[in-house]
Amino acid sequence: MAERLVFPPIVEGLFVRGLNGRVPYALKEQLRKEGLDLDRPLLPAYPLEAWIRCVALTAKALHPGEPDAVAWRLLGERMIDGYRDTMVGRALLGVLKLLGTRRVLGRAQHSFRTGNNYTEVKLTERGSNTVDLWLNEPGMLRYFKQGVMLATARAAGGPATQVEVLVFDEETVTYRITWGGDDF
Repeated sequence: MAERLVFPPIVEGLFVRGLNGRVPYALKEQLRKEGLDLDRPLLPAYPLEAWIRCVALTAKALHPGEPDAVAWRLLGERMIDGYRDTMVGRALLGVLKLLGTRRVLGRAQHSFRTGNNYTEVKLTERGSNTVDLWLNEPGMLRYFKQGVMLATARAAGGPATQVEVLVFDEETVTYRITWGGDDF
C-alpha cells in the first residue's frame, strides 16, 4: 500500500488561509517539529500521520475549552473557509454550486482526492434527501471531515444540511447526511 499523503491545497486552506494570523508562535514551533513549517513554502505532500498530529496540536491550541470532536470539526469548517480562497478551492466550490446535493455527493471521492491520495467513498441512499457516506478516514479526522462537509454544503448553498457521525472504528467512519428542500 502506498504512503497516505495530504496535498498542499488542504494544508494551505487550513493553515495559510483559514488560520491566517491565528497561529501563535508556540504552535508554529510545534508544527515545525511535525514537519509543517509555516514560514517556508509548502511541501508537495505531507504524510497523513504528520497531518493528523498537526491538526491535533492545532485543535488543542486554538479550541482548548471544547471537546476534541468539536475542536476538530471547527478546524474542518475553518479549512473550507480558507480553501475557498485557493485556486483549486475556488474552482471546486464554484462547480459544486451548480451540481446540487445528490450530484455533489456522487463526486465526493473525486472532491476528497484533490486533497489526498487515499480517500475511498461509498454512498448508500437512505431516502430522497438522506444518504449514508462511508469514508476510510482514520481516528479523529472523522470530525475534521464532518466540519469539511458542513462548511462545503454552506459554501455551495446547500439548504439545511446536517452531517452526523453515525458509526466509526479506528480506520473508517460512516456519516448520515440529510438536507432540506429538493436539492440545492
